[in-house]
Amino acid sequence: MLPVSLTYDDLLRLLKYCCYVVGLAAAAILLFRLKELQAHPLKVIWQSITTALALPPLLIWGLSKLQWKHPRLAWLMGKRMVHGLWWGELKSEFKPSEGADPLPVIPIAFVVQQSYFFLTIQSYTPSVPARSTLEIMVVDPRSSIGQLQYVFEMRRMQDAEDKITIGYGDLQLTSGDKRLGGYYWTNSPTRGHISLDLLTRDFSGIGSFADAQKVRAELLEIAGAAGT
Repeated sequence: MLPVSLTYDDLLRLLKYCCYVVGLAAAAILLFRLKELQAHPLKVIWQSITTALALPPLLIWGLSKLQWKHPRLAWLMGKRMVHGLWWGELKSEFKPSEGADPLPVIPIAFVVQQSYFFLTIQSYTPSVPARSTLEIMVVDPRSSIGQLQYVFEMRRMQDAEDKITIGYGDLQLTSGDKRLGGYYWTNSPTRGHISLDLLTRDFSGIGSFADAQKVRAELLEIAGAAGT
């Protein structure tokens, strides 16, 4: 079962919209039963409210299933979008020996699945995949800067290696919710910088670095054809 990735503000907004939905639905039912309302006001009001209370569970169910890729809905609900396929580079600060140069830049893909309640991150490099185990999207109320914060684990199983690396990432969401950038730390111990650009919010069937690389090549080909 996925852990819920809700902040306190997200929960308050959800409760507020549930109240709005109940109020509007109850008002609509009362207008439809206006004649009965005049004869039996308390009974009709009670029945209208109890009937309207069936709508919030449907709203919650819908938000839990809906992919968070619709800008108008995200704006209406006040929840930032990170859903999508992201592509960029990872710069590790690890040095094989004292005085040696850092490792070369590594291409990396992020597959982020997001709904109002849930958020999962799967990252892929040419050699090692990683998955998030705990995620949250927070927004600074003063600056409106979004921060994607997550705990992840990498499992190295190739070449008879059996090792699990645990890490933490903190990426800032900028450029109209189309760029992620920030730092990561692991228990190796290593740290480094990740920068990502959004490729698309519509994707499916991506389970490896090769899959993400193929989608990126197709999108670049489409963009090149459109520009000629």
